[in-house]
Amino acid sequence: MKADRFPYEASRWSPGQPDEAKRWFEELETQSALNVRNRLAQTDAGPAGSVTIGATQMTIGFVEDWLAWRDRNREASEGRQHRKHWLDWFLGAVTVTSLGIAFFTSVLYQRDDIRVVIGEALKVTRDKGGLVLAQDQDFIFINSGNRQAVISEIYAELVLITDPQTGCDGRFAKSIVLNTTQIVIKPGDILPVHAKVVQRYPWDGDKDGLRFRRAKEEQNDSYIVCLQLYVTTPDSSSARSVQPLYLVSPNDDLSKDFFDRNTPLKVIQRTHWGFG
Repeated sequence: MKADRFPYEASRWSPGQPDEAKRWFEELETQSALNVRNRLAQTDAGPAGSVTIGATQMTIGFVEDWLAWRDRNREASEGRQHRKHWLDWFLGAVTVTSLGIAFFTSVLYQRDDIRVVIGEALKVTRDKGGLVLAQDQDFIFINSGNRQAVISEIYAELVLITDPQTGCDGRFAKSIVLNTTQIVIKPGDILPVHAKVVQRYPWDGDKDGLRFRRAKEEQNDSYIVCLQLYVTTPDSSSARSVQPLYLVSPNDDLSKDFFDRNTPLKVIQRTHWGFG
């Protein structure tokens, strides 16, 4: 099986009929990931529930498997694109040096430096056997570079820890969908951003915000809360940044932050030579 093809036959939520699974996959391929996520945000059913994508009805779990596969492929593609950008930069620098145009270095120097202050955003706490998440979320984005950037998507996941090596790429994850629009950050900007978590599976409304009511057999599970940001710059259509934020453990003494609250998290830091 080709690694670049979604293994729809192997999805736990596949209909069990290869032709039908292929039809679901082909319908998803006609949609953008953002549109599909927005469609999922309109239902609070579980993975076994159904959702209509385009003109086709399919299981929510199948759609979430496709989104996870697409994100992994995009990350691999961006890695190759980043290596190409580095080679382009190197060849450009050699050319500039050979021509002796040192005078123009101050004009050609371009820097992308986007950071985010998390504070208490996306903090998940334990309460009476469930997990609680505030619906209102606040972030502060900082552009210390000299080019504008667009935060095209803010997305989070509650990743189930199945072994000691589990990270943000863990297979079993529950979505934390934020209702943000695209955010433009100009050079030198410090931009506060307010967002709300969309109430959808597994999150139910609660007086304290949103609650994930876990089954008895899930009470001892541990999770990692991961933040995903997609950033568009003048020469990158969508650079993905993944940050582990919190470890949520059944033992509160073992729960911890993966970041320093007093230091902004690095989203993207790159230096370029050339006009753009």
